[in-house]
Amino acid sequence: MNSLWRFILRNRSSVIMLTLALVVSGVLSAFGIQQEKYPNVEMPALVIQVKHLNHSAEEIERDITMPVESTIGNLQPYDALTSQTSAGGVIIQASYEFGTDMNKLEQEVESAVAKLGLPEGASVAYKRISTDARPVYQVALASADAAGLQQQITASLLPELGRVDGVSSVDASGLSERQLVISVDEAKAAASGIILSDISTGLKQSEYILPLGTLAEQNGKAVVNLEGRVADLAALQNTPLPSKTTPGLRLRDIATITETELAANIARYNGQPAVLLDVYKTQDSNTAEVVDQVKEQLEAFHSTVSFESNTIVDQGADVTESVQSLLHEGAFGALFTIVVILLFLRNIRATLIAVISLPLSIMGTIIVLDSMGYSLNIMTMGGMAVAVGRIVDDSIVVIENIFRWLRKEPDKSRTEILVHAVKEVAGAVTASTVATVVVFVPLAFVKGIVGEFFRPFSLAVVVSILLSLLIAFVLIPVLAALLFKKLPEHSESTRLSKGYTRLLQQAVAHKAMVLLVALAMLAGSVFFASSISKSFLPSEASQALKIRLDLPVTASLEQTDAMARIVEEQLTKMEQVEYVQAFVGSSGNVQRLQQNKTGDYTAELQVGLSSESEMQSIREELEQSLPALVQTGYPAASVTIDELVKDGPPSGSNVEVILSGESMTDLLAASAQAYDMMEQKSDLKNQSTSAAQLQNEYTLTLKDTARQKGVSPGLIYQQVKDRLQPVSIGILNLEDQHYQTTLRYNQDVAGAEALMGIKVATASGPALLGDLAEAEVIEVPATIQHQNGKLAVKLTAMSSGEEIGTVTKELKGDMAALSLPDGVSWEVGGGQKLMQDGFKDLGTAMLLAVVLVFIVLFITFGGCITPVVILSSLLFVPFGSLGALYLAGESLSMSGMIGMLMLIGIVVTNAVVMLERIETNRRSGMAITEAVMEACVVRVRPIVMTALATVCALIPLALSQSGSGVISKGLAISVIGGLSTSTLLTLVFIPVVYSLLGKWRRL
Repeated sequence: MNSLWRFILRNRSSVIMLTLALVVSGVLSAFGIQQEKYPNVEMPALVIQVKHLNHSAEEIERDITMPVESTIGNLQPYDALTSQTSAGGVIIQASYEFGTDMNKLEQEVESAVAKLGLPEGASVAYKRISTDARPVYQVALASADAAGLQQQITASLLPELGRVDGVSSVDASGLSERQLVISVDEAKAAASGIILSDISTGLKQSEYILPLGTLAEQNGKAVVNLEGRVADLAALQNTPLPSKTTPGLRLRDIATITETELAANIARYNGQPAVLLDVYKTQDSNTAEVVDQVKEQLEAFHSTVSFESNTIVDQGADVTESVQSLLHEGAFGALFTIVVILLFLRNIRATLIAVISLPLSIMGTIIVLDSMGYSLNIMTMGGMAVAVGRIVDDSIVVIENIFRWLRKEPDKSRTEILVHAVKEVAGAVTASTVATVVVFVPLAFVKGIVGEFFRPFSLAVVVSILLSLLIAFVLIPVLAALLFKKLPEHSESTRLSKGYTRLLQQAVAHKAMVLLVALAMLAGSVFFASSISKSFLPSEASQALKIRLDLPVTASLEQTDAMARIVEEQLTKMEQVEYVQAFVGSSGNVQRLQQNKTGDYTAELQVGLSSESEMQSIREELEQSLPALVQTGYPAASVTIDELVKDGPPSGSNVEVILSGESMTDLLAASAQAYDMMEQKSDLKNQSTSAAQLQNEYTLTLKDTARQKGVSPGLIYQQVKDRLQPVSIGILNLEDQHYQTTLRYNQDVAGAEALMGIKVATASGPALLGDLAEAEVIEVPATIQHQNGKLAVKLTAMSSGEEIGTVTKELKGDMAALSLPDGVSWEVGGGQKLMQDGFKDLGTAMLLAVVLVFIVLFITFGGCITPVVILSSLLFVPFGSLGALYLAGESLSMSGMIGMLMLIGIVVTNAVVMLERIETNRRSGMAITEAVMEACVVRVRPIVMTALATVCALIPLALSQSGSGVISKGLAISVIGGLSTSTLLTLVFIPVVYSLLGKWRRL
């Protein structure tokens, strides 16, 4: 190794040039790397959405849901298979283990479903789920000329946004399209002997293109077609209809045609009609760049069209703010680190050399992340920010030893001193760095959302620490040779070393007392572990509420909209409310449908609050007032109010009960019991059930009299179906305008009496439906839910503030006490399961990390006793980490656990530096006590310096109030607490333990 460092010192210019190349590459990568708020984690789940309009939930369940579920089950074992079937379609979600090849699986599912032969008219769409599958930009556009604005948005803006590089799709809500409603007079149609299907046939026969062949011309052949087209409204009214009783019958004779606006949903912003645009990006595009380009397109559109825009979601600004916030916190951490080093070394040049590893390691890490396809986000930047203190550790140890030897032996050869100083600490520095790095290896095997989210964090930490080791061994000696001139002689004795010597002498003399204090701290760890609250992951604070209205499923879009307006009016009167964005009706967006079923009977309101608002008090106030307001008009309606969830990993504060069985009747009875019980629990809020929305189902059975009259089910089917649901004709082009065209009778059928009073044309003359069939009425859920192939009902709630683990445990006990119908099984899941799995996986990772560190130490020291002594310092990590989190009022979450995982490597670093010196002394012939005293006094300064540097670097993150530090904060507090107590104990406990066990250590 001596020759290696001599070679490096002889080629100083080459080292400097390589360093400059690293700086240039780092700057280029920093400007070119993709920036996101969170790492994009693709969930191993596939969503299949099948639309089959004008068909009941039971039909779709029988003909689509069950065959598709069976097909999926035959392909590859899944973790969970859920479906929501309702009138008009079904959403099926299949979830798998992380690591599943989702590209291959999606192809297999598509191929298998295509072979099923789904009913005619059913359309299938497939969608994958990822953590960034939310709009990167959401804006509400409004204008006094709403119709003109909608037309311009459809014709101009949407195509332009779709062409923006990096935009995957744009969803527009609140748009309406032109519609022609052909209302047929039932009496006149019956007198002419025709039904809606006859009219539909007549209309379709008026629009045709028939190929007649080809015609020879001088320049070749020409195609000849026979074409029929309805040119305008007058031509449509004159469409001939096939009637045996009324020759020359025209559409105008039995129907009226009305032009209207058709809207699947309604959007508003602060009470004004609006078009809501949701812009989604591709997976590999840069959020900030995509949003900037979208804004440019909106500005260009604004120059030609007059409208008012209100931005609701701007992830581009969020990403920029998050990156800048972490940069500021990291910069302050670096500044604190520099101050600590300067206070200890009291030499500006030595300090500058020590901290040069900071920017170089960060730049090198960005280069590696960029080359591996990772983005700059909260997790990767958090990893680098957390590693700031540890990055300088190796450089501090090396430069402190060089500095000490240069002052101790100022007259010796500069090169020889540098080589000797670096070699003296090389083993300890390498071992401690490898020990720090290997603790992250088990994270590569942690499954689930925890592993996926923290893997980029771990990579950033590992790369930056390994680069800091390389810099400490290559660049630091070169800079020391260039910048250090003649240094004054320096005494080894300092105020720190003198005070520590006295403390250490007392500790060695009173070993029993030291051990008793250590045991007391272990007992304190048990206290903190049982007292501290636990959670999955901390969530970012939001100054917005999400309010959902669920009216009875029979409510029309107009009725729901009217109720939503009443709620909006109530909200806008509140001083703390800055904006109210409303969405009423159905959504075609799979992401929205996954979260909650939407329909004409649903409305979602997003309420923005001022920054000084008390979120909890406003929420409690609305929870008291809004349900009463809505239920005045609709007693069966439900109102759900919750804090708007920001992007990122799940916080795990929810609880859910899934009931499954074979009988829907039994499930409904069981869900009613469970829901009543959950509503009585004060530790739960926002209770909801998938069986809350019930609707009447009429089952018709033909009477004997119908069979005697020769009435077939097909005859009943066609005529009654025409009366109950409109017939879609498709799109008609009249005078260059596109019209969605619907055919219907002019009188709605409302109620059982009107249903049974429908006239059915039979061979023996008209007959009432009530004379031909009997009707049985039952209540069924508006949505049929399946869980792993079985009928299911899901009940959900949020914790009202209690720890989710305690809430879940009590709920399980309450569920077990219920007398549910036979055949109904239940399970409780939600945030507790996420937390349980996360703690289990990270606990296993920590045990494996300890084993790996032991192996590294065993190889380094060549025996078991020294590694055992070093690892004994880990016993006090929980006391400091849990105690710090407890005092800071933070819960123990996955980020805090990652902090303790990091501490396994960081704490060992200090002990390795100390024990390596002790054993070197013993090899030189010193007695154990003398070797311990000398090594501890010599190493106390670098140990305290590196620990303080790490702690000070993390202080800005621990005090952070920004959203970008929501995950890093708990981690930083955990590391600060654990490192502080472990360092103190390393300086006292480790020497005592070694003095007791070292006599069995053969060197």
